[in-house]
Amino acid sequence: MSLDLTGLQEEFPELDTEPLPREEGATAYRILVPDLKWGKQFEWAELRLPKGFPEHGLAKVFLSQDAVLRIPHVEDTGALCISGDPGPSFGRTPEERIYYTLLAYRDDFLYPWMAGDLDGDFAEEPRNYWWIAVDRKRSERNPVSLVVTVDECPKKAVVKEGSLLLPGRIVIADDGQQAITEHIIRSLGNKARQRLRVVVAHVPIPNTLTPSTWPRSNSDLHRILKGRLNRFQKDAFARPIRSRKRGNHRIVILRNSACSFAYLLPGGPPTTVPHGNSNKAFPSLKDAIPLSVTRFDPSWTVSRDQCPAVTQRQCKHVLIVGAGALGSPVVDVLAKSGVGKMTLVDPQLVESANFCRHLLGAESFGQSKAMAVADRVNLGHPSTNVTPVIGHVERWLQVNCLDGVDLILDLTGEPDVRWHLDQARAKSPCAMMVGWMEPYVTAAHVCILPAETPWMRIVSGDPHDPLNDLQAITWPPDVYRQEPGCSSRFQSYTAAAAAYAVAIVSEHALNQLDRSLDEPKVVSWVRGQKYLDDHWEGLELREWAESAKNHDGILIERPFL
Repeated sequence: MSLDLTGLQEEFPELDTEPLPREEGATAYRILVPDLKWGKQFEWAELRLPKGFPEHGLAKVFLSQDAVLRIPHVEDTGALCISGDPGPSFGRTPEERIYYTLLAYRDDFLYPWMAGDLDGDFAEEPRNYWWIAVDRKRSERNPVSLVVTVDECPKKAVVKEGSLLLPGRIVIADDGQQAITEHIIRSLGNKARQRLRVVVAHVPIPNTLTPSTWPRSNSDLHRILKGRLNRFQKDAFARPIRSRKRGNHRIVILRNSACSFAYLLPGGPPTTVPHGNSNKAFPSLKDAIPLSVTRFDPSWTVSRDQCPAVTQRQCKHVLIVGAGALGSPVVDVLAKSGVGKMTLVDPQLVESANFCRHLLGAESFGQSKAMAVADRVNLGHPSTNVTPVIGHVERWLQVNCLDGVDLILDLTGEPDVRWHLDQARAKSPCAMMVGWMEPYVTAAHVCILPAETPWMRIVSGDPHDPLNDLQAITWPPDVYRQEPGCSSRFQSYTAAAAAYAVAIVSEHALNQLDRSLDEPKVVSWVRGQKYLDDHWEGLELREWAESAKNHDGILIERPFL
């Protein structure tokens, strides 16, 4: 499509309408750069239209490479990352889209930059600019490609040993004492076939670094270390690990709560790189190289520093009985919420009928539910340790007590399970929650029981399980479906409907862990009459649940009596 840009020159006389070819079929139009103050100059600017414009891609302004890492809001390619072109879906003409692009360049970038209004913008996105610096120094000859931190930023400088994982070239900046490190290594699989020791200096910094304040040389880094490490730390950082003659890699991490910057110092052992059918060794680099840093500490991976309760949750132990359609996603949610330790008990294997509403799928067919869920969650969430127990909870309770367990979740729907748990709680008081769903998830319930409150009631001298009494609907027997070839019965419901049950169980489990609620209560998500009529004719809500009748669904809270 041919474009006539001459009409834009009245508003933007600095635009040259002579098209210039660029890589990948793009077309460029030069933009005259005005006289700028010393230190504010860049060589050139141009409007660039990608191949397929206007149907595909966006119009952008590019600056010369001398602007990268010297002027904010400039990407590694030179593209200016300030919004202008609204894209093809807003009904604007190609000329209008180019107009908005040039307007954003002039009014949102050029004029503010000339006035000094953008001088502080490097500090707003420090990690993005650091990635540009790292990418420019990236090479297969570099012995390290990524640094992973697993603990929070120290208040004072510390020196620790870390692990270099090969062939992934990933450094875990931890001394190996944290369980989270072992989870990460396991999660990396083939990238962590070999494990070498490295020395890491963690240096806290008060302010986020920007391109103008980054250490630029080996001497800059040595000056920082000289001023921040004590004599013993300097010796530990310089000393070869275990007196190896070939030395070891040394890494410096400059950290604060907002961002981290890492450098690999020169002087380490040679780097071995696959070369054809053999390996080729490259000598240590002469200059320090910048490295990407990513955080794996729970306060970041679980909540991005937004949930202060994560530190407390890391110390909690939850016993979960039942790894089925309700239990398996609850384990996953609790792991993502920062719960540090879970014991998962279930005797069953994964069957094909589980795929439609379980955390697991066909890849786990025939495996133990508890084992497969634990493996999946442990691999995906290093800040959590899920211990699987293959068998019935009664057997587990015969050799284990509830001391150290902060909360029990019974998600089985089995009265015998709740009876055994009540017996164990009588010996070692522990808070418990019972969660279950009614057919089609017409209602989902969670009963919160403080440590001293039993689930079972004594009726006429015998224990009575109150689950059916607490339900929202009196169900006809034929609503429960019979599995062919065995005596097992099951309910019909979808994973989408079950998400309501997962949500209320998980939310109230976290509330209990965070606040230790003292009053026993039942919280129920109850669907309205229309939902009931759509799934089974003649269903009626019990009196306590009738307030949900004219709604799609509501939460109802009541005491557990």
